[in-house]
Amino acid sequence: MKTTLTVLAVLFLVALIYYRQRIYVRDPLASVYRDDVKQEGVQVFINYSNDVLLEQDSPPTPTRILIQDWNKTPGTPMSLTCLHWLACFTDSDRTSTIPLVPTAQPAPQPPAPSRRGAASPARPAVTGKYDPKVFMTGHEILFTAPDNSAMRIELH
Repeated sequence: MKTTLTVLAVLFLVALIYYRQRIYVRDPLASVYRDDVKQEGVQVFINYSNDVLLEQDSPPTPTRILIQDWNKTPGTPMSLTCLHWLACFTDSDRTSTIPLVPTAQPAPQPPAPSRRGAASPARPAVTGKYDPKVFMTGHEILFTAPDNSAMRIELH
């Protein structure tokens, strides 16, 4: 019996070490601030390399935001399995995400030309390119949300 438990414990530790980039463990002491106002109900999960997963499962819109150090682009993970308030497991070391994109409105169109055959002006580009301005350290993550609010995550 002791041998079986020892072998299982060793196998568990080996799996934990091998999948350390995919396992996100909840940090109960971490704090999330939006425009310097502490956010309640947001759980923070971190992995071995301090990639951060934010999870807010309260209505009306439950959200998950993943910020990885290798690409520094906040996004929603494509595949994520979680044990509620304990840990989450992703499908790969570099998880595929859907980037957070603002709902930008196209710039107003100029009036159509009144003469026949007149060249129409070039269509203006969509305004509001999203730049998350991610800054990550071992104790703090800063980024700009799509609604231009300053997000700060303090890890303890």
